[in-house]
Amino acid sequence: MDELSEFGGRWPGVAVYDPVVILKPEMVEIAPGSRVDSFVKIEGGLGVRIGRHVHICSFCHINTGGGQVTIGDYAGIASSAVILGGSNLPDGISMSAAAPKELQVVKRCHTQIGKYAFVAAGATVLCDVNIGEGAVVAAGAVATKHIPAWEIWAGVPAVRIGWRRAQHELS
Repeated sequence: MDELSEFGGRWPGVAVYDPVVILKPEMVEIAPGSRVDSFVKIEGGLGVRIGRHVHICSFCHINTGGGQVTIGDYAGIASSAVILGGSNLPDGISMSAAAPKELQVVKRCHTQIGKYAFVAAGATVLCDVNIGEGAVVAAGAVATKHIPAWEIWAGVPAVRIGWRRAQHELS
C-alpha cells in the first residue's frame, strides 16, 4: 500500500492513501474507520459524507459533477466505480465542464449509497439515484433508478437479479 496521504490527518481514524485527489476537502466528511485507497478522486462539490468503516477502492470517482453524495456506514465501493452527484445536460450548447458557464446547463443532485450497500467494480450510479441499505450494484452495472434495500441489480440499465439476506435473517 502506498503512503498515507496528506489528507489522512484531516479526518482522525481514517486511512487515505497517496496518490488521491480531493477537490474542496472542506466539503468532505469521512467518519472514523473508513479507508480511501490510492488513485481515488473525491469532488467535494456541494458536500460528500462518507460513513464509518466505508472502503473506497482504487480508481473510484466519487461525486462526479459536484452535487452531493452520501455513503452510509459499512458500505463498499469497488475499483473503478463512479458515483455521480451532477452532470452537464444536453440542453446546453456545450457539455464540457471547461466551457464558459453560459454555454452549459448543469444539474446538481443528491445521490445516496445506503448502509451496508456495495457498488461493485466498474459500476456507475447516476445522479439522484438511491442505493438502499444492503443493496448490491453488480460489476459494470449502471444504476439509473432507485434500488430497494437488500436487492441485487445488474446490467445496463441495471435490473433486479436477486435478493441479499440481511444478517439478522440468517439466524
